[in-house]
Parts: sequence; C-alpha cells; structure tokens
Amino acid sequence: MRIVSLMAIIAVILGVFAVFIMLTPSIPAHSSIKDEILDAVAIRTHETNYVPLVQPYHDIVEASVQRLNGNELMLTVELAGDPNFNTTYETVYIWEIDYPTLTGNQRYTAIVPHFPAELGLSTGWHIAIFDNKEEMYVVPLESIEPMPKNKVEVNIDPNLIGNPPFFWWQVFVMARVDTQFDRPPDLLMDSAPDNYNALLRPFT
Repeated sequence: MRIVSLMAIIAVILGVFAVFIMLTPSIPAHSSIKDEILDAVAIRTHETNYVPLVQPYHDIVEASVQRLNGNELMLTVELAGDPNFNTTYETVYIWEIDYPTLTGNQRYTAIVPHFPAELGLSTGWHIAIFDNKEEMYVVPLESIEPMPKNKVEVNIDPNLIGNPPFFWWQVFVMARVDTQFDRPPDLLMDSAPDNYNALLRPFT
C-alpha cells in the first residue's frame, strides 16, 4: 500500500514538473544590462584598409531581451545615437543566444544589419537568424521597418530558436567597411555585457 502511495506521489510530482516545463516558455521574462557610455572603440576582426570613426549609434547604453509571451521575443539595444542616421558603412547589431540541450549546446545568432544608400545594396534595415549548430539560416535576410530613435528593436518568434525556457545572451555592434559578405563584419565596436553572457530565465 505504501509503495502504491509513493508511486502515486511520484507520478503527481512528475506530472506537475512536466506541465511546468511545457508552460515555462510562455511565462513572461525580462533580462537587461546597462553598458558604460562612451566605451565604444573600433577593434579589427579582419585586416581592413580603413577604420571608421566610432559614431554614437555604435555605443550601447543598455541592452535587453524580453519574452512577452509564448509567441513573441523582443530584442532591444538602446544606443547613444540614432542608428537610422548611419550613412557610410554597414552597421550590424548581433544577438548571440545560447542554451543547453540533451545533444549539446545550441546557439542561434540574430543579425540586424543596416545598409546605407551609399553602398548601393538593398538599403535600409534587415534581419536574419542563423542556427550555428546546423549551420543554416532559419530566417534568410529580409527587409524590416526603420528603427525607433536611438534604439534597435526587433520582435522574433521564439519557436524559431527552439523556444527554450531560459537562455544566455550577448549583443554586439559591428561594422563592415569591406564588401566581403562571406565572413563576419570587419570591426567590433561595442558589446553588452562585455565579458560574460546575461541570462533570461522565468519569473524575471
């Protein structure tokens, strides 16, 4: 009798835990980090012939990730200047998202580039999402609306990144001065957090 009761209790606990795991990705959550102002500096990631001046829209003031519900994840970076005023080189805002799975670490990269008209390419704002583990784009590059003043903000479907209940994240501002699109941008301008990854988890 005691064994049956114990098994029933364990079954209830496992059932509650399973329901919690299923519902967790739908629970609103918020993670943000402030960054030091005027700390942006151009660091080469590749050899380039030119290093542009750091602009206010390269300088992160605050970055955040917010799960609004089970179908909407908001990625935001507040800047010291208006990113819509970029008129010279491609500027790229990148969120790296990591979380563990049963088969190892999973990483997705949300890429939000701005192409000024001077480049003669598909101008304006775009977004793409890359699955680093599978080495494929889950969202190919597509055009999006202009950004709010002094901010880059995009909403994505969390199911595109596996809809994890929690994940670690970091945001980077980069610039490309050489039109070689088969490699990452040429310069790292700023990041947040600088030396670690922030965590988005339930009930935050």
